[in-house]
Amino acid sequence: MRFWHLLVSADWRRTWLVGLFGAALMLFSGMSASAYTLESITVVLSDEGGAYEEFASHFNSLLQPANKTSVKLVSLKNVANDDFTRTNNNQLVIAVGTPAMVAMAQKPASNAVLNVLVPRATFIKTAKQYNRSQDHRRFSAVYMDQSWTRQLRLIRSTMPTKPKVGILLGKESSEHIASLQSAAKEADVTLNIETVNDDADLLNALRRLLSSSNVILAVPDTQIYNRNNISSILLTSYRQQVPLFGFSASYVKAGALAAVYSSPAQIGQQVAEIISNLSSASSLPAPQYPRYFSVNTNPQVARSLGLSIDSESEIQRHLRQLSELAQ
Repeated sequence: MRFWHLLVSADWRRTWLVGLFGAALMLFSGMSASAYTLESITVVLSDEGGAYEEFASHFNSLLQPANKTSVKLVSLKNVANDDFTRTNNNQLVIAVGTPAMVAMAQKPASNAVLNVLVPRATFIKTAKQYNRSQDHRRFSAVYMDQSWTRQLRLIRSTMPTKPKVGILLGKESSEHIASLQSAAKEADVTLNIETVNDDADLLNALRRLLSSSNVILAVPDTQIYNRNNISSILLTSYRQQVPLFGFSASYVKAGALAAVYSSPAQIGQQVAEIISNLSSASSLPAPQYPRYFSVNTNPQVARSLGLSIDSESEIQRHLRQLSELAQ
């Protein structure tokens, strides 16, 4: 996904960040600041870019000027070696983006880290690599990607007949087969999976899927879905009159039929709610998928494929109802 340009004024950043997370302690739950107050929060940004501006701007619109919590904003390239050496039971680190997450995973385990705007697979890999997977209360995340169940329910809600969903998996994503099969059972869809070992096998694997599937679900695996391959995958699927479901708004714009995704603003709201319910900085909740999400559809592609689909708002309402029933 694209990452947005952060904020041009350093003074402006300091203004809203000083009150940013302290106010979140009260905003959503009505909890008083005296119930629990973090002594300090450090927000580590992977890079400057648009995702962070959206994330930050939405926080700024939600939160009120607040309490005495010390909040520090740092860019990853400016993080000093001794910034996280001191143990502080009331310190929380918010790592924004994958590079920041990887850097914070290598810091002392005494620091509680909540990672945001990171893919689930990358979080799990990073936590294992740096021995941070033993206790989610100290190293947790709000994932960027959606659950398999939600993505398959989108397909089930959109297609006129029971879908036979084709999925290409690369080396990075082949470990998801079991969880995909479980989600398919829950969403009542049939799965056809092809594992791709290298680029030379990609189109042959796709053609095999298209012969046995009436839907293709794209997954966030850069071995398969990258700038070099996406156009060929979309075009080949379209020629076979098989719709492709993506995992971002940009995929829908490029020619996918639909996608469910969460914006940085939506993830930001979820993070604020998590912080508002913390009993201490050492008791982070388990890693979790986005709570809030949006649906995009491509009506032109639907017409070309002879499909009649509901409005985005109607599909989104239906998915929300299914999520609530599952809770």
